[in-house]
Amino acid sequence: MNLNIRWIVVTGMVMALSLGLVTVVSQQAYAADPITMKLVVDTTKAKIQDLNNNKQPDAGEFVSIVGTLYATGTQNEIGKYRCFFSWGGWANTTEGVPVTPAVQVFDIKGNGTIAVVGDEPSMDAEGKRVDAAIAGGTGSYKGITGIAGLTENKMEGAKVPFDVVLDIKWP
Repeated sequence: MNLNIRWIVVTGMVMALSLGLVTVVSQQAYAADPITMKLVVDTTKAKIQDLNNNKQPDAGEFVSIVGTLYATGTQNEIGKYRCFFSWGGWANTTEGVPVTPAVQVFDIKGNGTIAVVGDEPSMDAEGKRVDAAIAGGTGSYKGITGIAGLTENKMEGAKVPFDVVLDIKWP
């Protein structure tokens, strides 16, 4: 009887340790590796579909914007940003943050691109982080997933600065 109890206790300890190790390994395997940067979008460079030739965007017309990516806290350019969305496609998140469904590309010099699909902050989302899904990438970013978070800051003339956090999960 005593032998059976010892066997049960040892087996239980091995199972508990194994479960703990599996939990730690799985958390490390799925932990995001954040990359931060600053994005500045020049609104004068926006391209509008302008179907009715009225020289202004109307609901349903497609818009593409470009921006410059900088290393956080510097003026060192690290890449370009492209975004494509439908004007007037605004919606609110469940938290009430105004967003625009979009396709975004972060083109990082010498490393490849990161493709993001989902919400982009609309002009009324100042100070609120908006998340979208990282759909994948090219070059150094091939096979990644994760979350891209953009926080719009106060507009400076025709330029809109954003804080960017790319929470990348590596394959």
